[in-house]
Amino acid sequence: MSIHPEAQDRNDRLKAINPAIAGALSPLGQRSFFPKGIPYQAGQSKGCAINATIGQITDGAGNPLPLAPMAEKLAGLNPKDAFLYSPIQGREPARKAWHDKLVKEDARMEAVGLPVVSAGICHALTMGAELFFGKGDTLVLADLYWDNYEQIFNIRLEGDFRRFPFYNAAMGFNVEGLRDTLAAVKGKVQVLLNFPSNPSGYSPTPAEMKAIAQVLVDAAKDRTVVVFCDDAYHGLVFDEKATTKSLFFELIGRSPNLIPLKCDGVTKELSFFGGRVGFLSFGVDKESAAILVDKCMGLIRSGIGSPVGLSQYLMELELADARHEAEFEKMRQVLGRRYDVLRKALDKPVPHWTVYPFNAGCFCLLELRAGLNADAIRQKLIAEESVGVVSHGDKYIRLAFCSMKEEAIQPLIDALERVCARS
Repeated sequence: MSIHPEAQDRNDRLKAINPAIAGALSPLGQRSFFPKGIPYQAGQSKGCAINATIGQITDGAGNPLPLAPMAEKLAGLNPKDAFLYSPIQGREPARKAWHDKLVKEDARMEAVGLPVVSAGICHALTMGAELFFGKGDTLVLADLYWDNYEQIFNIRLEGDFRRFPFYNAAMGFNVEGLRDTLAAVKGKVQVLLNFPSNPSGYSPTPAEMKAIAQVLVDAAKDRTVVVFCDDAYHGLVFDEKATTKSLFFELIGRSPNLIPLKCDGVTKELSFFGGRVGFLSFGVDKESAAILVDKCMGLIRSGIGSPVGLSQYLMELELADARHEAEFEKMRQVLGRRYDVLRKALDKPVPHWTVYPFNAGCFCLLELRAGLNADAIRQKLIAEESVGVVSHGDKYIRLAFCSMKEEAIQPLIDALERVCARS
């Protein structure tokens, strides 16, 4: 399949600036670009006295014409910000606000360009994967992972997984397993790491995080390494021994062959689950990142059209509010109390499961004893105890303490013990 001249122009520029990134692009990543179509031309015409470009219903002066019932529900918001299209790459204030938030967390983010806005974190992962991951490529990841990775990397993009055990013998993160698995993959390699983890609820210690980063830097010594950092639960840490830092921060500028991608968003960090605003940041030089953002704009334009403007606007207002940090801490403490209650409930020795270490995020994971099937237990919990949990594979039960009241946690554990004892 031929490559459009505009896409080839981006590829040539990228190759001149950063050949490692250019060489790491998937076939779709090579073909992607933001065309000089309607949104591009409308952007050029912004500010004209007469603007007959974009198919957006306005009063002729750039103001929206919303229907009254909806406008009344959003009274107090700037109508332009609430009702008009977002730019394809996302609203500039939203991109800057999120970038500023990350810079405040870690000054190394100063070297990173503005993120592109996605329709949630899953979409950010998908865009990053579409840029770099192609049919037959190998993704290295721990064996405890979010099931949607299979939809993105296996089913959608037809790649393969190379798994390593999440925990080592000491029940910490298996850094050596990561190292050995990377060494077993020849040539370009791609890695996905999710901290705090879904489903395990584990965040590495600061020492483990630095060791993970060094393994990735070492792996990039003589080949390209693309690292997907799924930071969906970033900031939700409940044990002082666990790091609150993103792995992405540790990878910025470490090697020209290392291409880190940060996928995050408002879903958990701002408790805005219905907002569907995510971000994809590229931990490479800003000139290369700008070309990658252009390619993402092509993917967005051909997929969802543009991200949701209203949700981005609400996010901007939240981050600009002086109460934001205190409100986030209040939410984190609510989850922290549930975490403490769950840990106490699981302290009692039970012959039916093993509790994996958890210290962050929204979940904990139990490995059921031999002879128990996780999905069968899950269905019995629904039918016999009116309790809902998630089965993960054949032998794991995932508990989401983020969605339970504190007083419901012990009854859940008791119900699980009863069902396991009867099975």
